[in-house]
Amino acid sequence: MHSYFSNKTQPYSTADYPIFVAEVASTLNEILLFFDQYQKATDDNIKLYLLMEFLDGMKGTLFRQTQFAEFELEMHKIAEKGGQLTGDVLSSLYKKIVRKYYGHEMGVCFVPDYIKYEWAYVPHFYYNYYVYQYATSFTASISLSKDILEGNQESIKRYINFLSSGGSDYPINLLKKAGVDMTSDEPFNKTMEFMDWAMDELGKIINQ
Repeated sequence: MHSYFSNKTQPYSTADYPIFVAEVASTLNEILLFFDQYQKATDDNIKLYLLMEFLDGMKGTLFRQTQFAEFELEMHKIAEKGGQLTGDVLSSLYKKIVRKYYGHEMGVCFVPDYIKYEWAYVPHFYYNYYVYQYATSFTASISLSKDILEGNQESIKRYINFLSSGGSDYPINLLKKAGVDMTSDEPFNKTMEFMDWAMDELGKIINQ
């Protein structure tokens, strides 16, 4: 639908859109589908499945991609300082970051030594530094979804305009027009609130 509205509305030169806004449209559809299925579900096992699937997706899209982005950032810092990006250097850096994210030193989650080699098979690291956009786009999607799910017609109209905008402006500006300010901490805070809600729902069902 993103490509449909964009190609229908924009000239050839601005019909294409960057990853940042593409991921917003993609993950927002997943959020809307989740809520549709969750509200229709009557079986607690189905509800548990949907909640776990969504929380697992949130972990992969928000936290894991942020972890990847931090690894990329530190790689660039090493290179900018004239350091060598050898396999050993990258493996040591990657293990340190993963263990930080999973609370290894605090005993939250054991992270084995061999995780240090995981970076080598992640194809995104061979591209041009963009995994951070998965996480940021997800927080934008969460922010936009609330008003849409509540049936706010103005929000729905703004979102359709967003889908129709293609690459006619910078992603930050397109999202601001759609109703979410990515220069503030509000999108992240709303995402954490949503995660809290999902975990509370999970707890209610399990403790019945």
